Amino acid sequence: MYTIKHAAQRVGITTATLRAWERRYGVIAPDRSESGYRLYGEHDVAVLRSMKHLVDQGWAVGLAAAEAIRLDRAQPTHDTTAEAPDGGSGPSPDLARRMTAAAAALDTGDLAATLDEVFALSSFETVMTEHVFPALEELGDAWADGRVSVAGEHLASNAVMRRLAVAYEAAAAHGHGPRVVLGLAPGTRHEIGLLAFAVAARRRGLDTDYLGADLPVDDWLGVAGDPALAAVVLAIPTTADIPATAAVITALHDHRPDLVVAVGGAQQGHAPEPAARLGHDIAAGATALAAMTSQAR
Repeated sequence: MYTIKHAAQRVGITTATLRAWERRYGVIAPDRSESGYRLYGEHDVAVLRSMKHLVDQGWAVGLAAAEAIRLDRAQPTHDTTAEAPDGGSGPSPDLARRMTAAAAALDTGDLAATLDEVFALSSFETVMTEHVFPALEELGDAWADGRVSVAGEHLASNAVMRRLAVAYEAAAAHGHGPRVVLGLAPGTRHEIGLLAFAVAARRRGLDTDYLGADLPVDDWLGVAGDPALAAVVLAIPTTADIPATAAVITALHDHRPDLVVAVGGAQQGHAPEPAARLGHDIAAGATALAAMTSQAR
């Protein structure tokens, strides 16, 4: 058991914050010593860490408290090693196996519970890079060899997209820096990687607008007409997307040579020379983009 001081230290917040979260939102209910002092167990610390993780991602405090409580109640047992999102000591769930099984069975509930668990493990960027992206690759393999139907693959992909949309909105409070527009070229539709990068860029402090898939070249040129725009980010997820994305990059460069144009995705190495490659780590790529836009201002 921990005193309020030691519990706050383990969570990474002040004692005043811990008291406020407990009093205003009822996120935990600590025991009391015979002398009346609060005593916090490992479960209390885990729930508080989950709430802090959400607050750090940009969630409003009240919403973060409600979500931390919901996640805790959804756990079949109070396994504190699995619940601690910031400490990194909990075992990683076998996300790929569980996501594939849920997709094959068209089990929306199990898919949601699996994603709840993994997104509570660590920071958004770490979860996407170390867990979700590899799991999606295996899901694609399972679809290719017939273990998962098209419907199952779409079910899982859309579940991830919904999580990313929530994370993107939650990160809005961080985005006060240079304006960046993100989207995909005509005919390009694989959005998960780019939307995940948009979340990371917004969390890094960039003022992002996410335009989505299949944007015509003329629309890209119209967007680039904004003199306050610092950068455009596209992605090349597959080889089929190379020609259309290259055409957008070339058109943007000809239309506005001063604009930073960056590209990510599995096939980013095939982008024409004016484009800056962002790499395959969304946290490092967001940091690189922030540096590019800062230098361009």
